[in-house]
Amino acid sequence: MERSVPILKLVCTKPRCVKSERPPMDEKTVGTAIYLVGHGSKTKPRLIELQHQRILRYRRALFRRYDIGRSTPTAFIDLHLPSFGMGKVDLMDVPQYTKLLQQVDEGRFGLVFIDVDENPGLTPDYESVFVRSMLVAAGAKVLNAFTDDEGVFARELKERCGPNAKAYEVTDSSDIVCFFPSLVSGIVATALRRELRYPIEGPTEPQQRMYDRIDFLRRLRPYSGGGIPFIEDQLSSDWNKAK
Repeated sequence: MERSVPILKLVCTKPRCVKSERPPMDEKTVGTAIYLVGHGSKTKPRLIELQHQRILRYRRALFRRYDIGRSTPTAFIDLHLPSFGMGKVDLMDVPQYTKLLQQVDEGRFGLVFIDVDENPGLTPDYESVFVRSMLVAAGAKVLNAFTDDEGVFARELKERCGPNAKAYEVTDSSDIVCFFPSLVSGIVATALRRELRYPIEGPTEPQQRMYDRIDFLRRLRPYSGGGIPFIEDQLSSDWNKAK
């Protein structure tokens, strides 16, 4: 029987990051899903491709911390979360989430990875609390890369980048540079095209530094040869200088 999709009034407590040394759930014995959904403001969206890369990085950190299986997750994707409605959510606005919820209820998936900002401020543009709460109520374990549930990313960051590494400095902006450097190069060059125009005698020193950085990002190939980018390169450099 299909799950109905009425407008729901949700009453949920604020999601908590769980700190535990026990494996959150064994991927060897349960189906694993990833839920990707566009959200954020229209001028500062949380891009679906970025969420995917952040979830993959979070899962790799989880693998290193716990002895769990590495089954390929099934992805469910919605274009955007429902608009803010004082806790009222129409599940017809998120058809892939509804499909995932039904399959969790049927026992096909027990572990779901997300990268959702569940605390978007006092005047949010979207509803988000329902994403975790309804999946949990249906029987799934939900792990959110955005809040680093289990704290696995923060621990790996310290291990790989040293004691000065700060997880809060790893943001969507720095991750876009990390995972999509060529895209960032084109955006920066376009946004600063007037500032980058130089006189006949040549670019100034600050302009030359900007040109060099833009060109470096344009030529960067973090995935070549099976590479797996972790964080934006200048972050780790700044942390090392702070020693």
